[in-house]
Amino acid sequence: MSTYTLPTNLREQVDAYRQAKIARIDGVLRSLGAEDEYAWGDVANSDLPLRYALAHHVFEGVSRAVREGDCQAISSAMALRTDGASSLGPFQAEGSPIILMHPAWRELTDDASLSENVARSSAPVAIVSSRLCATATTADRDLVTRALGTAVDAGFGATVLRNTRVIALISELIPDDAKIRSWTTSALPATAHLDYFTENRYVSRELIHEAAHTELNDLFSALDVAGEIHRSDATFYAPWLETDRPVFGFLHGTWAFSHVALFCRWLLNAHLGPEISAVAAMMHSRYVKQLHASREDFSRAVEWVRVPELAELLTRRRDDVLVGVGAGWA
Repeated sequence: MSTYTLPTNLREQVDAYRQAKIARIDGVLRSLGAEDEYAWGDVANSDLPLRYALAHHVFEGVSRAVREGDCQAISSAMALRTDGASSLGPFQAEGSPIILMHPAWRELTDDASLSENVARSSAPVAIVSSRLCATATTADRDLVTRALGTAVDAGFGATVLRNTRVIALISELIPDDAKIRSWTTSALPATAHLDYFTENRYVSRELIHEAAHTELNDLFSALDVAGEIHRSDATFYAPWLETDRPVFGFLHGTWAFSHVALFCRWLLNAHLGPEISAVAAMMHSRYVKQLHASREDFSRAVEWVRVPELAELLTRRRDDVLVGVGAGWA
């Protein structure tokens, strides 16, 4: 079985970037008047991905409370950095602490500034709080635990567990629903919002997809290529959206759907029954066709990634999907 991990050098650079980002957020919080009595503690102090995710949620919570002049809300948000994290009910899944929410749509925060770099017209978010975390049920935690276990079994443990600490389950779907909404934003990294089926393998697919987005966002930032990519006005045709996309969005789509296609291939080879196999075959075929159709645009787009090691990684992951695919897919 293949396992999909970052090279050590890239992984260390991402971790250094995350630590520096947390330090910058801490500095901003002090400038906003949030007292620094809430030093990082509890489970967040020992787990960098959780601390990284929570730092962004705390920042958004404090920022809104400051604008509203709500001192109690400032303290409540800051408390999440220390012992307050325990009030969120984090549970262990595959050796990692996971914070889970199941909010109603009306409880999401709809703010365009939080939807940056999301390929959706609207991507409201759940900002972590004790109240929203209380919406998660035992059944929700069981579903997510099994989904994370499947992702690990399929070789995507590093991808998902390094890039997922907060999960918001939004709407349960039924088999006739044709479209699944899932999203993550650069404003709240390592946080996945999912519509979901109660079949855990489908949840695994969405978690892998969203974790890949957080991973690539941080790779772009850690390696200092995000700015140049964003400044480019070049566009490339993305078959998965049937539209032209800027470099950033196009490469994100290629990276994320490469991961999903590989997961679908694993599902097919795992022989998990006719229903799972049929869905996996359909998704795998679709993504392979799309990635094959976009290969010439990809060759041009990846030239904007001026770090050879990262460009090679993006190309290799795409090529992992296309191995053995011939001209008949054109």
